[in-house]
Amino acid sequence: MSCEFLKYVSRDSVILLDGTDKLQIMDELINRAADLTKLNRDTIFRLTWKREKMITTGVGNGLALPHIRVNDIPAPVVVIGVAKNEITDYQAQDGKPIKVVVFIVGPDENQDAYLQLLGSISRKMREPGVLDKLIASTENAAVLYNTVTSL
Repeated sequence: MSCEFLKYVSRDSVILLDGTDKLQIMDELINRAADLTKLNRDTIFRLTWKREKMITTGVGNGLALPHIRVNDIPAPVVVIGVAKNEITDYQAQDGKPIKVVVFIVGPDENQDAYLQLLGSISRKMREPGVLDKLIASTENAAVLYNTVTSL
């Protein structure tokens, strides 16, 4: 059965993250999201860090789920990044390093659909073995994309 959120994932929205700290990997994700949404990068940056200051999006077990809602996009954009390095300064809820980040930029209009999308991603990423498969797929972006689309 296909994951609901995969309809918002494209080859361009699955990336290997080169950064070695939270700021660097978030910057990579924000840049990609800005490219895909055609929104102003500074707007995405500001909203992302505003959200992150409220409470960490590092949910634990090596996973972070940063998410924001914005005006002026017709559909959600989901950027899936796997870090080549453990991100030890992410301040995850369990205190463990982050390796997988799923960044959601959703339209502001439909909160219920946004929450369903976030829930779909969270459920899939918490299934046994899913994060391990993603982490093991850092050979190149094509391998990672194939792994994501086979979830």
